[in-house]
Amino acid sequence: MDMVRAAGEDLLEELAETPLTGLAKILGINVEDWLPVASSPLPITMRLTPRRHDIDWTRKMLESIGGERIPWLVTSESWSMPFSKGNYPDDESKKILMLLHETGRITRQEAVSMLPPVVLEPKDGTLIMDTCAAPGSKATQLAEAVPNGLVLANEPSSGRLNLLVTNRGRLGIENMLIMQHDGRHIGRMPEPGVDGIVVDAPCSGTATTRKNRELWRSWTPKVGRSLFKLQVDIAHRAAQLLVPGGRMVYSTCSLDPIENEAVVCEILQKCPWLELVKVDSERLFPGLICHKGISDWPILNEKSEVVEWGGEIPKLPGLSEVMLNPGQRGIESPDLSSTIRVHQHDNNTGGFYVALFEHVAERTPEGIARSMILKRELNRDPQELPRQNKNKHSTGIAEQEIVSQICDKWGIDKSKFTWWHRGRRVNVSNIVAFERLYKPTVTNKKGDFWPGDTFHPLRVIHVGQPCFTDNKGTWRTRQEALELLRPHITKGLIEIDQETMISMLKGRAPLCEDFPTVVEKGSAILRCGEYMLPVWIAARVSLMIDQKEQDILRLKLGIEDEEEEE
Repeated sequence: MDMVRAAGEDLLEELAETPLTGLAKILGINVEDWLPVASSPLPITMRLTPRRHDIDWTRKMLESIGGERIPWLVTSESWSMPFSKGNYPDDESKKILMLLHETGRITRQEAVSMLPPVVLEPKDGTLIMDTCAAPGSKATQLAEAVPNGLVLANEPSSGRLNLLVTNRGRLGIENMLIMQHDGRHIGRMPEPGVDGIVVDAPCSGTATTRKNRELWRSWTPKVGRSLFKLQVDIAHRAAQLLVPGGRMVYSTCSLDPIENEAVVCEILQKCPWLELVKVDSERLFPGLICHKGISDWPILNEKSEVVEWGGEIPKLPGLSEVMLNPGQRGIESPDLSSTIRVHQHDNNTGGFYVALFEHVAERTPEGIARSMILKRELNRDPQELPRQNKNKHSTGIAEQEIVSQICDKWGIDKSKFTWWHRGRRVNVSNIVAFERLYKPTVTNKKGDFWPGDTFHPLRVIHVGQPCFTDNKGTWRTRQEALELLRPHITKGLIEIDQETMISMLKGRAPLCEDFPTVVEKGSAILRCGEYMLPVWIAARVSLMIDQKEQDILRLKLGIEDEEEEE
């Protein structure tokens, strides 16, 4: 039986006896208020993609199906629906949300998942890292917050990395670099390091019961303890890459203090150059009900019963001294009340935990990230290390001949982007990827160096946004990049009337000799007012946009019936 849909008194009584509910009680949560909400479906929430030309139309579409702005998210425009996933009021609402997401106009994302990028408050133009980035909701949120900066989106899992690439492409984001490292061993990079970091650590997900229903049956305290070392190690490596004066957010979607406050304490023990900074929730999230982090958490057995502290560590699965509260460990307690907790029932959301650290500049007078400080002085000349071997899948700077071909055809100012070449594709990014990561040399821990003009030793998978594809010697635009390229394309545009556009959206691919204006073979873009439609011209003029984007255009134009293609 579906546990959440049943939602009767018998079910609530059953859930009230689980270790997870026991954890909530120990944290001082009012279980009578919490349990019915924590076992109910989440409302659908989303982030609106900024700076799109049709953002006002997207707002109207969300309003038309009952959407409302989330009032406490003031820096990322976010919306909530009065229904949950799987409980759409009608097929039209489901279709609209699917189309808006798939075409990059919105990003479906839990409301509380939007907290870490906002807490970081990244400054535009800076270099930001997301250490555990897939599927990409926070990474793309960060990229939108620093349009003239760069986000290093890291994901160790190849399967999940594909989700990250898909979301980058869907949104047409050029200021993101995707790399693949174990978060505990992210590679070295040029000085001075990374300006801001989000560590949204792998966790037990005890605050995600509204979408992960099996947690009620599967969770016990040993689950959180099994993740503690991984969480600390990822955050420790991130802290080593942070520039003096930079900030780092640590977050989880867990209620368990072992994964939250205990990790924060251990990070501060291992990273004395860091200090906790108060999360100013009243300013950042006005109206959001938050709770302060705690400093006195108990030891729990597998039934979430409190084990009395007798001065010795109880023999429980996975428990170690570093997971104890500061009093039990005999260490000075940091101000854990400066961190925040969000519980499911207070704001009709999921739950979350967020802590904010700063690398105190005075504690690292060298002025660079801790990982870049040599352990000992080099008593010889630095040696140049071998470059990484390149293959057809390697990303490198595009040849000027290729860039000139593209820019001449489409009338783009080449100086607006950095141009990258990989296989048959050309990607564009802003200048930060080149200046901060590709061009400089990188020193290893012994003082030797890898030469510039390579991302090595970072394992970079994708740079920027794929914008052009070589099609029989012609560099055609890619549909997902059209919104990015829209302000820059000045050539290759063919003006058409609305009648012609509607006819093609109904499925017609007219012969060149029947087209209302003279056209040349190859890639072009039809323009009718605000509308831009990529086409391929051979014997016929054929649309080069997928079905979902065509459906969006039909919605805008009020086209109801699709006719058969001639």
